[in-house]
Amino acid sequence: MIAEIPWWERLWRLVRYYLFFWKSVRGVWVFDLDGPLMDTGILYDRALEAFSEEMFKIFNGKFSISDILDKQHNLDLGMMHEINPRTHKPYLLHKSRFPLSFVRCYKFYCKGAGMKFDHQIARKLSDIGKKVFNKEEYPKVIRPEVLPLFKYLNGFKDETVFILTKGDEQIQEEKRRALEKAGIMTFCNGFFVVPDHKNAKMKEIKKDNPALHYYCVGDTYKEDVLIGMRLWFFGIYIPYMHNWKERGIWSDIEYYRDKSRSVRCSSIAEIKSWFKFLKGA
Repeated sequence: MIAEIPWWERLWRLVRYYLFFWKSVRGVWVFDLDGPLMDTGILYDRALEAFSEEMFKIFNGKFSISDILDKQHNLDLGMMHEINPRTHKPYLLHKSRFPLSFVRCYKFYCKGAGMKFDHQIARKLSDIGKKVFNKEEYPKVIRPEVLPLFKYLNGFKDETVFILTKGDEQIQEEKRRALEKAGIMTFCNGFFVVPDHKNAKMKEIKKDNPALHYYCVGDTYKEDVLIGMRLWFFGIYIPYMHNWKERGIWSDIEYYRDKSRSVRCSSIAEIKSWFKFLKGA
């Protein structure tokens, strides 16, 4: 739960209202990229489906597809804070992590089945994982509601829009280019990539952009929305069916979500209809 508003935050709100009379910015929006703006999760699910089917064939059905997917998922998660020997830093969201988890999963089941590890098969499985980073796919997964919404917010002239995303910087830059080609970046005031936590960057955005209202929009409640709410952003939570971090726990999140400081939408298209309400939130 969100604690009672401290005195310094109440004072800051008064200052913000005072600033309104000479500052043009009324609202600052911080959007997450993957999920709300781009349906990139579907690329991962396609890769996982192809990988699990290939593994099922390799081992002649000895292991179930559900077991294979569970093992890959656990291996992938376990690599988050493992040191990448190439960069000497934790893998986090580095682009090599996901395809490498396919290879490690194959190696695990080779041991379980008493089979020899085949490097050619491993490369084939790794290539399946790398397909999620095919930049040719990015324009296809941009949500059609993004451009109309950003145009709508930009039309008020006193709304500032940022995109703040976690991930591999090179991969996220390719997505930014796809947004740019679609004309979306014309209505966006900044695009930021962080390797892991968003907290520091959100603080920086708030500090550098005095406004009356702050909104954070994301599909991962804890990492996109709650982190903003703790900085006194109003949260806009958009659950995403391909979000592997929250799959199966949406009802729990909805039960604990602070409904006085956030709303839940089915898509970013709903933000337009919520806009008047949010302006007064």
